[in-house]
Amino acid sequence: MRVPRLTLVGVAILALSAVAGVAALPQLPSSVAIHFGVGGDPDSFVAAPLGVLLVPVIGLGALLVTRFAGVVGSGTSVPPVFDSILATFLAYVQALVLAYNLGARFDMFVAVVPAVVTFGVVAVVLDRAG
Repeated sequence: MRVPRLTLVGVAILALSAVAGVAALPQLPSSVAIHFGVGGDPDSFVAAPLGVLLVPVIGLGALLVTRFAGVVGSGTSVPPVFDSILATFLAYVQALVLAYNLGARFDMFVAVVPAVVTFGVVAVVLDRAG
């Protein structure tokens, strides 16, 4: 099976996100926030090595699902451009989480909502176009 170029772009984006996390690892606390409540405060923590790899690994899993769902006949495949958009969204979330754990303080909810809305709009447009 030939892997679409935009899927490979998504994989590259997630790999860069993982590399950035690993590079930041020495500066991170031993336990990092990975989930934030509606008020923007962290409410879930994990060991730093797991925290820096969690989003990229989940992203790679999601890309596998998007590529193979149509192949095995268990669903319709999504356009490959979705893979790079999803990876970009996840890398953005990873960057926010890393920044927060490195000491930047901002309202995570306010930082994520525009990206979620944009991602949702793009998904609807892709669905209607395809």
